[in-house]
Amino acid sequence: MKLRDNLFLTAFISVSLVFAFACKKGEETEQLESQQKAKAEVTQEELSTAVPELRDLHEVVYPLWHSAFPEKDYELIKELLPQAESLTAKLDEAKLPGILRDKQSTWDQGKENLKASLKDLKNAVESDDQEMMLKHTEAFHAHFERLMRTIRPVVAELDAFHKEMYKLYHYYAPNYELEKIRNTILAMKEKLVPLQQVQLPKRLAERQADFEIAVKELVAAVDELAETVKADDKDAILKAVENAHTAYQKTEHIFD
Repeated sequence: MKLRDNLFLTAFISVSLVFAFACKKGEETEQLESQQKAKAEVTQEELSTAVPELRDLHEVVYPLWHSAFPEKDYELIKELLPQAESLTAKLDEAKLPGILRDKQSTWDQGKENLKASLKDLKNAVESDDQEMMLKHTEAFHAHFERLMRTIRPVVAELDAFHKEMYKLYHYYAPNYELEKIRNTILAMKEKLVPLQQVQLPKRLAERQADFEIAVKELVAAVDELAETVKADDKDAILKAVENAHTAYQKTEHIFD
């Protein structure tokens, strides 16, 4: 009886351990699936280059530059100054969308330059120095335009490519979502077709040759990435993604 009891007890313990292991695996699988669902998803807000606070400031910059400055309307400059100060201050509350994260340092410096020019304008208004009022109105407008160019895509085709690159580099590659990686690369290759035909505006014509070289290198990097993702080799894929991202940055920096 003791032998039978021992065998029964051993069998019971074994079955219990197997059951417990299966339950634990089931819980781990559910947790993994839950984590997969909980992964952050890219939003349209992140892909937008709009900064509402800068758009609001434009409502004051426009009459300041297009009416007050050319017409030498010093009273209008004085009238618009408080609004310009209030709206410029609100730029400190503005948060750049995710796709512009690489522009943060340039944006911050641009804000400081804008504030400095506005301070000079205020000093000119307070001293009623009309010549300096015009000079600093012009400077304020120039710094506003530079700030706008910081967030405004120079080449629409490159911006379209960047939207796909952003999703790949900041979401799908870090999470190693292979199917999304592959699909995004197909979209990137489509975006490269019109990019290769771009003629830069006249003000940037001298950069055309450098731009074309950078785009050619970008195309080569994406082609290499497209080949790499045919196999499920995580390390090789992540390295190829990094190379493609570096090639994109080199192209984008043509406009710095």
